[in-house]
Amino acid sequence: MSQCKYVEPMSDCPFSQASMNSEDTLPTNRASSLLTALQLSNQQIWLQALGRSLCQISAGLIYFYIPLVFVNQVGLSATSVGFSVGLSSLSGIVGHILGGVLADSPRFGRKTTLVLSGILGALESFLLAFTHTLPLLMAACLLLGLSVGFYWTAADAAVMDVTRTTERSQAFAIMNVAENIGNGVGILGGGILLTLVHQSHQWLFIACGVIYLAFAMMVHLTMPSPHQQHLEELHTSAGLFVALKDKSLLIFILANLLFTTYIALVTSTIPLYFTNFVPAISGGADAAVTSTASLFTWCYIGAGAVLQIPIAQLLNRFAKVHVLMFALVFWAMGFALVWLTGTATVAQFALGVTALFIMALASVAYKPFAAAIVAELAPSSLRGAYIAISSQCWTIGYFIGPTLGGWAMDQSITLAHRSWLVAAATTFLGVIVLTAFDRVHGSIIPPTPGIEKSVPSTQASVIN
Repeated sequence: MSQCKYVEPMSDCPFSQASMNSEDTLPTNRASSLLTALQLSNQQIWLQALGRSLCQISAGLIYFYIPLVFVNQVGLSATSVGFSVGLSSLSGIVGHILGGVLADSPRFGRKTTLVLSGILGALESFLLAFTHTLPLLMAACLLLGLSVGFYWTAADAAVMDVTRTTERSQAFAIMNVAENIGNGVGILGGGILLTLVHQSHQWLFIACGVIYLAFAMMVHLTMPSPHQQHLEELHTSAGLFVALKDKSLLIFILANLLFTTYIALVTSTIPLYFTNFVPAISGGADAAVTSTASLFTWCYIGAGAVLQIPIAQLLNRFAKVHVLMFALVFWAMGFALVWLTGTATVAQFALGVTALFIMALASVAYKPFAAAIVAELAPSSLRGAYIAISSQCWTIGYFIGPTLGGWAMDQSITLAHRSWLVAAATTFLGVIVLTAFDRVHGSIIPPTPGIEKSVPSTQASVIN
């Protein structure tokens, strides 16, 4: 899961996890852009990419396996485990804000903040290895959120420090590929490791801690301590108030909450549902984890990584708000197919594969275009404030999704099945909200390829 995705609060550029899939504009030839990106010779970019892969191996592994391990092996309720995972998103708010302050601080800087993120990640991983009670699980998840927050703010800033404007899109393309590789290796490798150690989850989380420590050591040894660039001073508090008064942004946030909740449900709840309620996918008690992990790796993460560039290129001809409506249709189809996967008597595996593939399409369509919408809503001088407000959708969504999903898995088998139909039905609410957004703001026209779109003159009247 690839879980989540955050921005540096004081940055004037929206390099959140979502926006790393797209800058303000989407080039017409994304494949060509990626090929050019792979030719970058900047050593620090490649080191940062390696660091991202290491972090995502551990983070993806932890988010994917916490529900499976602590519900099926430790014996905690799915509701309590989902709530604990949700706590990591709440502590992530603190982590992102504090991480941004530390990353910009002359006393700490990017390097030290990244090292601290690795140390925090190792601490929570080792704590998870020896956790058998709910309070300890909650404490570990709180540390996880802090670690994630520290990492994303400092890592994005570090990439910006060592790149020119003309090569940043290429650099972040590399980072995005590294992220997908890390997620895939973590989820698939975790299933293999559990099989090798006879389902002993302690070794799973110990391995995560070792990887986090390796990341911290790599940063310490290879990353210089660069002079902290002085960003344009913004009156952040004033910018936040301006963003909170923007009706278009507030309406869009309502829609964005649905999208982030859907992604959280896919990464945290569907693995548990397939493992416990779909025998054709789980393959029995011994093979359950490995089978589910393989399915997710190839059909969701892998498909998303392969399709991201061509799908973005294909959809760039449409208004961005309409692309998000397409994504909602895909989410509705995907959740309905998850329900059908659990209730059908035949072809359950094929239905599960199709469901994950369609939801991969939904995620691919959502991430770059949602980030571009927020960038277009914000005046250039207030992008940091706008992204800071809009990015909280990720923290809230990753709290709502695991909590509600875990609660549904604790109920009767009938309710567990029907919860996916409820999720599918909520997409109609998303269409209504996006329609309201389109009426308030107007259709967002795709920018001319290669030309950065300026903030429309009407924006001033909107935010004032």
